[in-house]
Amino acid sequence: MDGQHETQERRRGRSHDPEGNRRAVLEAARRLFAAHGYQGVGIRAIATEAGVTPGLVMSYFGSKDGLFRAVVGEGTGVTAALLDEAGNDPAGLPGALAHSYLDRWDRLSAEDPLAALIRSALNHPPSAQQLSELLERLVTGPLRGVLGESPEATARIGMIRSVLFGVIMERYLFAHEPARSVSTADLEPLLADVLAAAIGTPAAGAAGPTRPEASPATDADTRAFAALTDCADRYRSLIGRVVKRHGIGLAAFEVLAELSRAPAPHRRTMGELAAAGAVRAGGMTQHADRLERAGLIERERDDRDRRIVYLRLSGAGRELVDRVAEERTAAERELLDGLGVDERRQLRVLMGALGATLADPPDPA
Repeated sequence: MDGQHETQERRRGRSHDPEGNRRAVLEAARRLFAAHGYQGVGIRAIATEAGVTPGLVMSYFGSKDGLFRAVVGEGTGVTAALLDEAGNDPAGLPGALAHSYLDRWDRLSAEDPLAALIRSALNHPPSAQQLSELLERLVTGPLRGVLGESPEATARIGMIRSVLFGVIMERYLFAHEPARSVSTADLEPLLADVLAAAIGTPAAGAAGPTRPEASPATDADTRAFAALTDCADRYRSLIGRVVKRHGIGLAAFEVLAELSRAPAPHRRTMGELAAAGAVRAGGMTQHADRLERAGLIERERDDRDRRIVYLRLSGAGRELVDRVAEERTAAERELLDGLGVDERRQLRVLMGALGATLADPPDPA
């Protein structure tokens, strides 16, 4: 069978398989963009490689630019999963960004379309413009959602992009020493420290505050709460890493944990979960959809009022909560290993007293 007949057979075989067609186009585009760069590939060549018509490619992606964005946009940039890991909180961003970028680029082929685009952008103005637009959409846009729209936030986002792009260029594209040979385990906490400075938050793995000591007579209480905040950030980052090993973000796991605390059959409405502080109401539907796809929760309607929809913890969800609880306990035990028995007892007493004060604050009058 010649090439033309083979292509026609592939087209007929997938004529009623839209998802298969779309997947074939993406795979063909990924191969061709990687081999020839953005400017060296046309829609017709991609359609021929995928065994579909150019019109079908355009109907799926609108343009060559739209297709390229779909190819390189999957799992790149500041994704929803990355923000989920960070708890949509600036304090969680440094560690999440450092881990996500190093993990992705460690696994990325040197001939990946994104790497090809970056190389092309160095001496091809249209590719440079394409890369700029891509970074604006995949990095700047999501970061603005966390850091805001102020001039200071804009400067911080520019610095974050510069740091990440510099690591990509030095370590992965140009393979310069010593960046190329530093282990990811050694580089990740250092990159998190640099990103923390750019974001303006303490890094989760930082050794402690580096500000000059303030006057004990005037700032002791403020420094005590700063230390508490720092400990809370580090603890949240640690638990986030524990949870991520199971393929789920911290915010999504908190939904599972809240459902596990509900009486059997372990179900709550999304409004009840938001009210309990499991996750912000605006992100609840997104988390619920991901958890349902993963088989960790199930949606079910109230028997008496079909308008009410519950999220119910599945058997797999309960098992995951139990596994994470065991690992979390072990991690917490390690955190406290540096304290003696008396120090731990004193810590519990002090934290209990502070908690009671915060729960019932004194009348400011």
